[in-house]
Amino acid sequence: MRTNIKLGLYLLLPTALLALLNHVISKLTGNPLFPAPPLTLVQMQALSDAFAKSIDDSMGGSVESRTIRDANVQEVRSALRVTADYVRAVSDGDATKLASSGFELAKKPEPINTIGIPGNVTVTATAVAKEVLVRWGKAEGVRMGRVERALSDPTLGTTTWVTVGQTTRQRMVVTGMPSYEACWFRIIGIGKVSEGLPSDIAMGRAA
Repeated sequence: MRTNIKLGLYLLLPTALLALLNHVISKLTGNPLFPAPPLTLVQMQALSDAFAKSIDDSMGGSVESRTIRDANVQEVRSALRVTADYVRAVSDGDATKLASSGFELAKKPEPINTIGIPGNVTVTATAVAKEVLVRWGKAEGVRMGRVERALSDPTLGTTTWVTVGQTTRQRMVVTGMPSYEACWFRIIGIGKVSEGLPSDIAMGRAA
């Protein structure tokens, strides 16, 4: 996966925007990886100086000073956007090059390797004979749930668990149940490459 840089310029206050501009100027100065930015470093520094002055002036609260500061905000955003585009083009997804430009790297989504344990398992009889509805809650990293059933109480000793189905939903109707006899169910979450531990056990009876 190619690396990219993060901007989010509209989320930055003027002081943070100025700090980013100055950081980029500092990182690009003398950087042989980026020899020809769209704005020269002299132009960027002049923009930074004007922006810093407008921020200071706006502290007085006059409408005119805030108008000038806001205009400079737009100029700085534009300068950083075109510079970021240039950096992306030159770096071609290389994380080391991108990081040396002064821009923050965008975080890559990390695969979820942890498989959670489904909770809130319930088993209820339906209006149809010999079937029950098994429900459970969502869990982290789970793409599919495997429903297992036992015909003897697991708390009383060794029991045999049999898979009765798999589903991407958090519910399953289990048919072919013995009428009025207790059965025990558990859910095992299945992720992209592995599966998790069994859930708590729930007991139910079909009509």
